[in-house]
Amino acid sequence: MTMKHLYCKHHQQELPWSTGGAYVYPMYNFGAYKLILGVECEFLAIQTQQMALLDTAAELSVAGAEVYQRFLEKQVLLGMSVGTSTINTRLGNFEGSLYRVQVQLTADWGDPLTVEGTFLFCEGWQGPTVLGFQGFLERIRLAIDPNYEKVGGIYFAVAE
Repeated sequence: MTMKHLYCKHHQQELPWSTGGAYVYPMYNFGAYKLILGVECEFLAIQTQQMALLDTAAELSVAGAEVYQRFLEKQVLLGMSVGTSTINTRLGNFEGSLYRVQVQLTADWGDPLTVEGTFLFCEGWQGPTVLGFQGFLERIRLAIDPNYEKVGGIYFAVAE
């Protein structure tokens, strides 16, 4: 199945709304966790691809346990923390530091999208990577076509 870009009309002219897109993985099993809407991304500094939970209701983005460990193993410096925060989840409260990191949304059509996102790194967090609103999703245009009966997708572009 070939997916297309989304377009919008502006002054009687069709302009691209999205520059790329990717398939989504609804109800994706990720170890002990079920990602309601999984998307593929890559943490560029550590060259690690990851299935992440796309969560438009999550306040923050969170680096998953595997990503956190890869940063430590590869001894990649995260730079200066841009703050601290605590997340309250059904698994408990987790406190950590916020860092800006380059994350690329993988494209199955069109161009991949690289975003400098703000992620919470928590030593105790054992859950998946979460792509949340503040510091990540707010920086992109995003449309979701869940199409659970076939193959759904997301469309994305840099927010202007």
